[in-house]
Amino acid sequence: MTRKALFANARIARDHGSDSAHGHGSPATCMAVRGSTIVHIGNETDPEIAQFLRHGSVDRTDLGGHLVMPAFVDAHIHLLQLGISLTKVDVRDATTLEQVCDIVRTTAAAKPDDERLLFRGWRHGVTGHGGDIAAALDAIDSRPIYLDSDDLHAAWCSTSAIKEMGLTDAPDPEGGKIHRDKKTGRATGLLEEAAVLGIVWPFLGNILSRNQKLDCIRSAASEHNKLGYTAVIDMAMDEAYWELLKDLHAEGELSVRVAAHFLVMPDGDHDELRSRVTHVADLHKKFNLTSSPDLRVAGIKIICDGVVDGCTAAISTPYLTTGEFVQPVWTAEKLQVVLNAADAAGLQCALHAIGDEAVTMAVDGLETLPSRNRRHRIEHLELTRPQDARRLGELGITASVQPVHCDPSDVNNIWPSLVGHELCSRAFAYGEFHNHGAPMAIGTDAPTAPTPPWNNAFNATTRRSFRKPDFTGNGAEINPEFAMKLSDTLKAMSYGGAYSCFGEGVFGSLEKGKKADFIVIEGKTEDWEQDPVSLLSSRALSTWLGGVQVSGDHKRGESVR
Repeated sequence: MTRKALFANARIARDHGSDSAHGHGSPATCMAVRGSTIVHIGNETDPEIAQFLRHGSVDRTDLGGHLVMPAFVDAHIHLLQLGISLTKVDVRDATTLEQVCDIVRTTAAAKPDDERLLFRGWRHGVTGHGGDIAAALDAIDSRPIYLDSDDLHAAWCSTSAIKEMGLTDAPDPEGGKIHRDKKTGRATGLLEEAAVLGIVWPFLGNILSRNQKLDCIRSAASEHNKLGYTAVIDMAMDEAYWELLKDLHAEGELSVRVAAHFLVMPDGDHDELRSRVTHVADLHKKFNLTSSPDLRVAGIKIICDGVVDGCTAAISTPYLTTGEFVQPVWTAEKLQVVLNAADAAGLQCALHAIGDEAVTMAVDGLETLPSRNRRHRIEHLELTRPQDARRLGELGITASVQPVHCDPSDVNNIWPSLVGHELCSRAFAYGEFHNHGAPMAIGTDAPTAPTPPWNNAFNATTRRSFRKPDFTGNGAEINPEFAMKLSDTLKAMSYGGAYSCFGEGVFGSLEKGKKADFIVIEGKTEDWEQDPVSLLSSRALSTWLGGVQVSGDHKRGESVR
C-alpha cells in the first residue's frame, strides 16, 4: 500500500520567491504526501485534508512550528571530488608556503604507513605559486605528495608524485601546463588546468578502490543532505564515475537526485570531439528526465578558461603581474564544433567561463545555435562586460553562479593587483544578470568552497564575506550595486537549479503534483531581511527527499485515521 504522510504544525513556504519564505504573509501549515508526491498544501481544516485522512493509515509528523522550504538544489557541484576531498587534510587556513609545509610535515609524521599524502585547499592569493614546490615537498617526505588548490584548477605535487603519474618528461597537455624550471626543464611541482583535470584527477581516482569511491559519493551526498540539499547538478562527469552513480542508484543508496554534465576536453580533432559528444548523447537517450528522472545525463561541460587567482582566466587585458594575455582554453572553431554537435543532439551545454574574454566567447558560441529552448548555461561569470550581461537575458542563457566565490577578503585584496580596478568593478554582476532576465541558478562548486547554502545567500545579498560577516568597514563589500534580493537568491538556490536542468516540474518548489523535497529550518528566519548575519546561524533541522527523511532530527509521527 502506498504510504501516506501528513506534515503538520509548520510554516510552509511553497516558493522561495514568495514573501512567506522569509517570515511574512500567511504560509500554509500542513502538507499531505502520498508516496513521494505532494497531494495538498494548506491547513488541517481544509476539506482536502479531511478527505486525505478518511481512507487508510496516515503517518503524521509534527514539525514544531518551523519554517518549511523547498530543499536546495546545488546547481554546480563535483560530488565525487567532494567526497574524496573529505578524506584529504585541509590546508585552507595556511597563509604561507612555510605553514603549508608545516601541515604536510605533521601529517607525514602522523601517517607513516600511507602510500601517499593528500591535501586540499591551498589558496593562490595567500601562498602564491611558491617557486620550486616540488623541492620543498621532497625535503619533507619521499612519498608522493599531492595538494589541490582551493579552486581545483591547480595542484602542487612532489617529484615522486610527478614521476608516478608519468609526467617527468611529458609535454603539456592541450589546455594545461606542467610548470618547469626554465634552465633545467625539471618539473617544479605546479600543475594547472588540463594537467589537473585530465591527469591528476583521473590518476588519483584510479588508485582508489571501487568501494572507496562509492563510500566517497555516499559521504558527499550525506553531507549535502545535512545542509538541506536533495538534488545536484554534477559538472565533471566521466564514464567511471557515471558507473558508480548507476550502481548506487540501483541499490537505492543515492540520497540526492543527480543531473550530470560530462566533461569534454579540447584535445583531438573535430571528428574526435564530435564522437565524444555522440557518446554523451547516447547516454542521454537512455538516462533522461522521462526514463530516469533521479539519475540522468543532462549534457556536456566545457572549460573555456581557468581562474583569476591563478592568472589563467581569459581576460581582455594583460595580467598586471606577468604582462601576458591569457587566451581561452578552446579555439573558437573547436568550441563551435562541440556546441553545434551537442545542441543538435538535444544536450545542454554548460560552459565554464570566468574571465570577460572567455564569457564573450561562450556567449558568442551559444548565440549562433538554432535552439532557443535548450537552457544552455554559463558557469561562474566572474568578470563580465555589460553587453554580455544583457545578452544572457536576451538569449535565455542560465547564469549559473556561486556567490561563495564573491568574497571581499580575496577579491578586494588580491584581484586589483592581478587584473586592475576597472575589471574588478565588473566582478560578480549577479544582480545585473537577474535584472536583464537571465535565469539564475546558484551552486556551491564544492569542493572548491565551504558548502553551507547560507554562505551563498549571505554573500549574494550583502556582497560581504561570510567569513567576516560583522565586518562593514572599508573594503567589506564587492560592488554592492550587483546585490540580489533575498527572495530572488533563495529562489535561485532551489527553483533556479531545478529550472536550469528542466527539473522544475518535479522539484524545486512545493506544489501539488511535485516531489516532497523539503527542508525544515531552524533559525531566526523572521530576522533574515533586517539582519542578514542571522542567515549564517540557520540550519536544516531535517531534510526530506520524496517525503522520506534523509537527514535530521524529526522522527516519524503517530499513525492517524
